[in-house]
Amino acid sequence: MNTAGTAFPTFWKSVRKAVPVDFGWRNVAFSLRTAAAAVMALAAAYWLELQDPQWAALTVYLLAQPTAGAAVAKGAYRVVGTLGGAAAGLVILGLWSQAPLPLVGSLALWLGLCFTLAAQRRNYAAYSFLLAGYTALLVGLEGAFAPTGAWHIAFDRTAEIIIGIACITAVSVVVFPVYAGDVLRRQLATLFGRLCHYGAVALQPRTPPATFAALRREMVAGVVTFDALRSYTVFEAPDMRASDAGLRRMTREFLRVLAVARGLYVRLDDFQVEGAGVVADRLRPAMADVSARLERLAGDPSAFHDPRRVRSDLLAARVALDTARADLEAMAGRVPFVPLADGVLILRRAGDLLHGLSMVMVSEAASLRPARGLARAPLKPVGPSPEQRREAGLAGLRAGLVLALMCGFWAATEWTDGFNAASGLAVLLFFSVNQDRPGPLGFAFLLWTALGMAAAFLAMVLVLPRIEGFEALALFLMLALFPAGLMAGTPQLAWPGIAFGGFFVAEIGTGNVFLPDEAGFFNAALSTLFGMGLALVLLNLLPVTSRGSRRRLWVQTLGERLPQAARGVRHERVILREIVGGLAELLPRLALDRPGEDEFLRGTLGAASTALELGRLHRLLAAPDLAEGTRALVAGFLDRFAAQLEALPEAGPALPARVDAAAAEARAAALAGRDAGRDLPPGSPAAGLNLRAGASLRFIADRFDIDRAFFLHAFGED
Repeated sequence: MNTAGTAFPTFWKSVRKAVPVDFGWRNVAFSLRTAAAAVMALAAAYWLELQDPQWAALTVYLLAQPTAGAAVAKGAYRVVGTLGGAAAGLVILGLWSQAPLPLVGSLALWLGLCFTLAAQRRNYAAYSFLLAGYTALLVGLEGAFAPTGAWHIAFDRTAEIIIGIACITAVSVVVFPVYAGDVLRRQLATLFGRLCHYGAVALQPRTPPATFAALRREMVAGVVTFDALRSYTVFEAPDMRASDAGLRRMTREFLRVLAVARGLYVRLDDFQVEGAGVVADRLRPAMADVSARLERLAGDPSAFHDPRRVRSDLLAARVALDTARADLEAMAGRVPFVPLADGVLILRRAGDLLHGLSMVMVSEAASLRPARGLARAPLKPVGPSPEQRREAGLAGLRAGLVLALMCGFWAATEWTDGFNAASGLAVLLFFSVNQDRPGPLGFAFLLWTALGMAAAFLAMVLVLPRIEGFEALALFLMLALFPAGLMAGTPQLAWPGIAFGGFFVAEIGTGNVFLPDEAGFFNAALSTLFGMGLALVLLNLLPVTSRGSRRRLWVQTLGERLPQAARGVRHERVILREIVGGLAELLPRLALDRPGEDEFLRGTLGAASTALELGRLHRLLAAPDLAEGTRALVAGFLDRFAAQLEALPEAGPALPARVDAAAAEARAAALAGRDAGRDLPPGSPAAGLNLRAGASLRFIADRFDIDRAFFLHAFGED
């Protein structure tokens, strides 16, 4: 009986491990309601006798979203984009219906404009502009074959798309709705727990670099997902709309903690605990206590919902760290300087980590628990930078050029199925917006589109001839589309599921009259796949990346913000927030499995941490107990170092030499800081302050070894 009782669970676990699909009840409900929405959309299109009812069902899958807010957001903006695109297509067609070259040129310009505007926006707003370009393309090219019926074509296309939008939005809101606000709150709690675990791992000596890097990538992916969820909540609840600015601040707070944790991990990893003697004896229990506290928070699912208790716990840990740091500073002049400075730096960095986690809780309380009558200052909107406008313009130019090349090939070959190829090409172009490398995702979409078409052909030949009545067709579609819905509801399989389900229902032969045409099916399918494949080839031949935006952040960080921290122009935490804020804008476009982009992420996080230490050094100059020799050393270093950093962005071929000079300056200052404390009275305030200066100088010097690739890499110029 025991064997029989455990056989099925063991088999089920094996299936779930082999097939990475979410089989949870929420995803099952999502799959069923999406299939039901597709059937409802098909029925409505049949009832209205629209020209291509399958477009309504295809729209359902292109809009399939696990949360109600995402569905409403995407649907609302798709309606606006569809209506605007249909109107533009009719205007262009009315002007150039008998002139192919101006017609194609006008459509290419419109598509390029829409893609340019989409590339300057995120999430649902970008999608609206994409749909405006796509719908105009469909209306213009399809209407060119029958200009007198253009209004009918535009009406049918618009009606089919809006029916699909209405059906998927209705079932998302009515049938087992999952609200983005609720998912966001759960995501916040999960992210906070993972952040605590990440901090605990950073505090544990001998953590393998690969383990730490994998955790960092998971955290970055979680932050990107959080930002997308945040944008959808504005369509669900007034309280979430009111706190959107606070939620955007939380994205920056998450990255601030990542920046501090990385610097702490690197310093602790280099610290030889076994050989540090009395310093290690004092440091080890403090680190173990903080790590244990963070692991307890990470394992407590209710912690995030009790911010007062969490902040109190974090404050107690910070007090313990301050006590340990004071003990180490009191040893100045009695134990070797280097391990002592390392210990002070580690304890201070651990305190920064706890401060960052506390700020996450403060932001959470301000975002999700707004006090009545309490006005919050909104974030100042920031428009796209010149580099972002340039990249968006190039993306739009590329989209228009790709369409023109496709239409030129269509005209030169007099291809009867050229419209399907142009339609497939336009679908794949969607993956080129706000993506540096659309190839992998676009190829997966193409592959699963082909599989969906193959399944549709088999169903058209083997199943549909044996089905009588819409009820039987609806039941078959519900069963056939169920696996696609499960995939679409699993984040890592979302686009494959959408491609398979959408093109299965679009190509199965669900027109107003069932007239199976095998030759016509193959011609249409192959032309659509050809257009998709051509788009992939051209997108790879004409890459448009965020390299210019990355270089801008690199220049601003090294040439402006770090020098400002060194000179005390602004508070270092403000500068840190600006650095991670710029990084947050670029996160969705970074491929962290590529060394250069991972270097950019790690280096930017390291630069944010460096801003903290530079600001501390400058504020240390105001300490009355600081020895004059140390004061002169720190002041001279900050002045020279700021000038060297300002020169890096304009160094050009001389960049390696300039970086080496800055690194030498930092190392020399760190060594001088060690030597400056030799004549100070052991345990005196001056010796303790000298120790703090030495700790900060060692951290800054280490950055040139740890993040050398970031300093040497003028992002955007190679």
